[in-house]
Amino acid sequence: MIPVDTLLVLAGLWLIAVITPGPNTLLFVAVGLSSPTRSMLAVVAAVLIGTLSWGLAGLFGLFWLFELFPAAAIAVKLLGGAYLAWMGFRLIRRNLWVPAETGRSRAPALNTRKAFATGLVTALGNPKSLVFVSSLFAVTHLAEQPLAIGFLGVAIMVAMSATYYLLFALILRKLPVARGPSRIGRAIGAGAGLVMVAYGGKMIWER
Repeated sequence: MIPVDTLLVLAGLWLIAVITPGPNTLLFVAVGLSSPTRSMLAVVAAVLIGTLSWGLAGLFGLFWLFELFPAAAIAVKLLGGAYLAWMGFRLIRRNLWVPAETGRSRAPALNTRKAFATGLVTALGNPKSLVFVSSLFAVTHLAEQPLAIGFLGVAIMVAMSATYYLLFALILRKLPVARGPSRIGRAIGAGAGLVMVAYGGKMIWER
């Protein structure tokens, strides 16, 4: 018998997590305002892979790995934070520094491969995600359910994330700043980059 109440609680808590702005959202907005749709979808795919990875890790109780090897968790945080800060810096530079001779008012687009790689590192670069997912499974007692129910819970998390980001992509594509060169779009992209730098620095500092 499927524990509907447990899955509903999981879905409610995960919805709050998904809609709360974080590095994934910041990167997604920045790419959405400066790059083609395929790059946005590449970021979505990367975020979903990250969600699936952390979900399965939480389901199988792999949080003990970080407890057993704290240096590994610190390394992931340092590398993830440094990469996030570096990508934020690049976003700032790409959106604020445009060579005068090009005559362009918009930063160059991020290609699909780089968008996917950046999204994947951003999604997997924060071990706190595993802590949150493990806590989520503990609160809902999902890990105590049969394995099939646990897989269903992870599938719900991935499906909710996919729905949110695809709807978000549709909304971003409707915005005038995402249809052509725009100073507002560049300003938003640079602002997202600044927040990413700050978030990456916070990850590095909080060890």
